[in-house]
Amino acid sequence: MVLTAGLAVNRLGWADELAGSPEGSPSPSRSVSVSEKASAKPSKAAKSHKPTTKPSTKRTAPQRVATNGPRKYTPAQLWGAPKGKRGALITYTVRVQHGLPYDAKQTARFIHGVLNDKRSWGRSGQWRLKLVPTTADSDVDIYLVTRTTTDRLCAPLQTRRKVSCFNNGRVVLNADRWAYGAKSYGKDLIGYRRNLVNHEFGHSLGHGHVSCPGKGKRAPIMMQQTKGLDGCRRNPWPNPKG
Repeated sequence: MVLTAGLAVNRLGWADELAGSPEGSPSPSRSVSVSEKASAKPSKAAKSHKPTTKPSTKRTAPQRVATNGPRKYTPAQLWGAPKGKRGALITYTVRVQHGLPYDAKQTARFIHGVLNDKRSWGRSGQWRLKLVPTTADSDVDIYLVTRTTTDRLCAPLQTRRKVSCFNNGRVVLNADRWAYGAKSYGKDLIGYRRNLVNHEFGHSLGHGHVSCPGKGKRAPIMMQQTKGLDGCRRNPWPNPKG
């Protein structure tokens, strides 16, 4: 680990492996037309897990999702102020791979809202989380990408096209999971996406995996809820009581 602005930045690797494949059969979608550099600065941490972003009540993708794409990403050139009043300042960017049916700015706004919710990391008193454009220096870079690109950006972690990761300073969100969710969250795609964002970003803050603390209890955010709940109740927040 290294210390940055009072923050322990983890450089270890984490990967989830799933018994089954993501629900649904995503197929290639149209290409988007904004170019961006192919890779972000690799320099902070490593892990792997699942995805989440815009409203939808059914576990079917709102649009077809590409399985592969070019090494080009649409950056969300936005600033988002931290809502927390105390803690180390962490800056992050958001990019969406070309060919995916998700708007980069809308995705970034959703992610910023999740991370700065009173139940999330940005309001815990330990960290202040600030969204910045890709032209600014950042501590963490968030990518929403196809399942094939997920494997490439997460390597050497074994995501097997099925899950997401935090690797080398990048939170890599698998678009299949973002689109289809997981059985553990049923039709609650918004809840699943919140879980995905909070779980993967939690790895960037140095948190590892944990288990269900007991039947009927709330699942901790760092439990691998994509794989199942093991008797726990689903929970997309680090601090559900706020």
